[in-house]
Amino acid sequence: MAKKKFDPESLEEQVGPMNDVAKADALVYAGAPEVKHLSNLDSKSERAVRAKKQKIKKTSKKTDRRLSKQIINHISQQEDE
Repeated sequence: MAKKKFDPESLEEQVGPMNDVAKADALVYAGAPEVKHLSNLDSKSERAVRAKKQKIKKTSKKTDRRLSKQIINHISQQEDE
């Protein structure tokens, strides 16, 4: 499998706090209604939304770390040339 390289054009600015974005995405993925506080949901829905939210946050952290490593490698390669 070919190794993927960093692409500067793939960087996008993310607007808003990631925690709020993760909450909104989790509500959609779990099929729960839009609420201000997760405690307003029934216990089964709340648990599903919280699990989805944690998974989204963990995945975005892993993606950020992977992208950071690619940027560092790309910069190192540019300096070597």
